Amino acid sequence: MRERHVAELIEEVFRRAAVKRGVRRAGAVLAWRAVAGAELAAFSTAVVLRDGVLYVNVGDSETAMHLSLGRQRLVDAYRAYLGNSDVRDIRFQVGRLDDGGERAEAGHALPPPDASALAALSESLGRLGLPEDLARATLAAGTRFLGLQAARLELGWTACPTCGALHDGLLRPESLREAAHREAGRRDSEAELERALCQACYRYAHEGRVVAAAERLRTAPRAEVAGLGDDERAVAVYLAARSLDAVIAALLPTVVADRRLAMQLESVVRCRLALEHGREPETFTFADFHAFDPHVANVLRLAGD
Repeated sequence: MRERHVAELIEEVFRRAAVKRGVRRAGAVLAWRAVAGAELAAFSTAVVLRDGVLYVNVGDSETAMHLSLGRQRLVDAYRAYLGNSDVRDIRFQVGRLDDGGERAEAGHALPPPDASALAALSESLGRLGLPEDLARATLAAGTRFLGLQAARLELGWTACPTCGALHDGLLRPESLREAAHREAGRRDSEAELERALCQACYRYAHEGRVVAAAERLRTAPRAEVAGLGDDERAVAVYLAARSLDAVIAALLPTVVADRRLAMQLESVVRCRLALEHGREPETFTFADFHAFDPHVANVLRLAGD
């Protein structure tokens, strides 16, 4: 087996275990104990990697200030250990020293991880032929990661539709703005987007290049979008699909009243299906339309009679 960096090995293991995107972010968090060393890791907890910044919880502000002075050494150690520059900075903050979330804070152990996911993880490790110590450490980290996922699912966390990361967007209390929209009988599209996506993907959804890519994908769903990472492109696809869904909902009653708009509706539906299935728009049939939305298929069929 050719020599590979730890980050590549971890990424492959988690990918085979069906933990899709966000793997490198999770890998950076899991690597904290190895990079920081046992002494530092005993009183600190890596929490999340966000926009290249690794957030690490410590017990008090004095410790956070002291550790901040030496953070460049740790950044360099991360680059050597992971073989990439995903961690560009480290921010120490006062916070909980156990990443078990609400359960750990309440004194509860994490629930067992999903059995099928754990079995897939274990099987993938065996296939990789990793050194025993690395395989053992990766399995332990993966088991902890999957257990944390199980705990969050029990708490009602949901998966981000673009990267798959679990987040608590649907559990957050209703804001004053959301309450005002609800009472007025209006949709708050921005609040819906914020609740649907994890924090990282929500930020991507407001970056100019991602928004521009989404606009292009609306009418050219198979277009190449250069300069975007996997998560950014997934957000662009999500935004394009969301926009097309809104157009379809608006067109449906119009087509019922004016059949001349049926071709426009069909074109939008084809683009929407192309985004979802990764095929050329013209390859979809009425059976595909029906599988997507029976009401859409019926309106198009009636308009064509």
